[in-house]
Amino acid sequence: MFPQIVQCIRHFSPLDQFWRTIIMFAFVAVPVGMNHSCRTRGCCRLWIVAGLSVLFLVSPLHAEIRPHDESVDHPIVQWHKWGNEAFGRAQSEDKLIILDLTAIWCHACHVMDQTTYANPLIVQLLNTKFIPVRVDTDQRPDLDARYRAGGWPTTNVLLPTGEILFQTNALGSEEMEAMLLEVQSIYDTDKAVLLKEASHLWERVQEKVEAGPSKGNVLQAAMVKQSVEMMRAQFDPVNGGFRDAPKFFEPEAIQMVLAHGFFEDDPGLLKIGLETLKKQVGLLDPVWGGFYRYAEQADWTQPHFEKMLSIQALNLRNYVEAFQLTGNLQFKRIALALIEYVSRFLTDPQTGLLYESQDADVRGTDGILSMSGAEYYSLNESKRLAIGIPYVDQRVFTGSNALMAWAYLHASVVLDQVEIRNLALQILNRLFQKRFDVNKGLAHGEPGDGPNLYGVLSDHIFFGQALLEAFRVTGRSQFLQNAEALAEVSQRILHDSANGGFFDHPQIPGTFGLLKFPTKPVKENFQAVLWYLDLFHLTEKHTYRSIAESTLQPMVMSRQPLPLALSGLAIDRWFRIPIHIAVVGNFDDAMTRILMMEGQRMFCPGKIVKNFDPKEGQPKWGDIIFPYDERPVAFVCTDRMCSAPVFHAEDMKQSVADMMAILRAPVQE
Repeated sequence: MFPQIVQCIRHFSPLDQFWRTIIMFAFVAVPVGMNHSCRTRGCCRLWIVAGLSVLFLVSPLHAEIRPHDESVDHPIVQWHKWGNEAFGRAQSEDKLIILDLTAIWCHACHVMDQTTYANPLIVQLLNTKFIPVRVDTDQRPDLDARYRAGGWPTTNVLLPTGEILFQTNALGSEEMEAMLLEVQSIYDTDKAVLLKEASHLWERVQEKVEAGPSKGNVLQAAMVKQSVEMMRAQFDPVNGGFRDAPKFFEPEAIQMVLAHGFFEDDPGLLKIGLETLKKQVGLLDPVWGGFYRYAEQADWTQPHFEKMLSIQALNLRNYVEAFQLTGNLQFKRIALALIEYVSRFLTDPQTGLLYESQDADVRGTDGILSMSGAEYYSLNESKRLAIGIPYVDQRVFTGSNALMAWAYLHASVVLDQVEIRNLALQILNRLFQKRFDVNKGLAHGEPGDGPNLYGVLSDHIFFGQALLEAFRVTGRSQFLQNAEALAEVSQRILHDSANGGFFDHPQIPGTFGLLKFPTKPVKENFQAVLWYLDLFHLTEKHTYRSIAESTLQPMVMSRQPLPLALSGLAIDRWFRIPIHIAVVGNFDDAMTRILMMEGQRMFCPGKIVKNFDPKEGQPKWGDIIFPYDERPVAFVCTDRMCSAPVFHAEDMKQSVADMMAILRAPVQE
């Protein structure tokens, strides 16, 4: 047997409890424990020595970086791509698949390339006894969602048909050798049993899918309070953030506590969000701006220095909202530092599109480490530039670009930054024109640039939300029309019309392994609820509300662990009618624009600000007709009443405050 393995998984994809139990068949028992290195350095390593397990997990790769050039003395692993050739060989040659999930930005992945995968013995074993497959999880989120276990890298051992035999994270050469020899022995000894269980596995999965979830209305406004109280319990009052070490950003949690604290006039809840935003600044690069990926320690120290575009986008949203709410200039300065970092390091100067990530360390073109991130990021700018900058992954992915476009648009209004507004609109227009296919949906990456996916649920949601924000900011109907076109395609290729909810990608015949398994990730589905509810409020088309409900109901009943913040946000948005601010006046009138700007800049989550030009018809919103006496005027409304006319921007905030008394009344169930 191979040696005792360490387990240190703190954050992993939520799994449906049914799938956890029904499709794990243990054939080997291995002691699992945590060693000192794991506790102190925050590593993530998981061995699931369980015959077959359909788990939804993730990982990425840097194919360009090799430990060395191939030679007689230095052979290299002959990595296969995920696809027909790899699976065909595995089945015809009766070999197990070693699936390596990796990422270009991943420090531990680079280390493993330079050590374990550079060891001639490991190379020889992988090339002769197995089918080694490498997947970049930034490029293949569908595989990431099914095969990653906890962190990067994830090493999977798969049957020739793609089911998981077991998983681990980073391995040294000796551990990898022991593992490869052991799994080969297990497969040789128990092959018949494993293959039989694999065939039964898919039968059980199909039975569960056909059964569908139970029906019935289970939504209750009290669920929001339950989410909030659980978030209070998880808050770290000393260091900010939620839970203990390691500390990850939790942007949806910040969004939830700020929104709910505002609506319910709860200073304690607001403090949780604001204190976390102040404490997590320990992960902000003090020289160039930009947030590192996470911290190993509870007090936000010992960073992992990778910088991800998506992390910058979500943090920008949080800090802009905190500035909206408080007027605290510290939050504004942090937001501007994020914008400056992305503009300088992650923006294509030719197209304005946004790059995916920047590495933690400085490496040569051969991939060999020349300076660690801990040493490099302690230097001032001149010393950094003299050394060079960590590698920037210049690939452009749809979902992360949409996230930043949304954040840019919101920040452009609050911070009065016209340049980033124009850049965000340019990103959305360019990507929609080049990547949207009315039959297949949005392309995940650049069409024709390597393996590509269409119709990834997260891409659709983030892009759809960004299009709606573009409509709110500019008032241009084309953005709303594009959002509706994308929603229609999403409904057609991803929505489960029988049981509700959205699949994470289109169901395509002829796929391999766990891609055959249809899954509805709860996090993305709650985001879809928010998107379709926004579509409903902006268009007043009840079809969108029906889709939101048919998605929200089964997610609340899901056996998967629910993300507290997102589930709370979605359920609260379902029950809480947003404030509507109607501005009546000629589009070209300066006071009309001032009233519009004031309405957009105020912190009031979910609010809808709409301009009505009397020259284009009667100023009517739903059943409400607004009076107009030739002076630009605003009205603050709920679903039950509207305020007195507001003629001056400085009076609008008070008018919204008066309406909050109604919104803070007990929410009807």
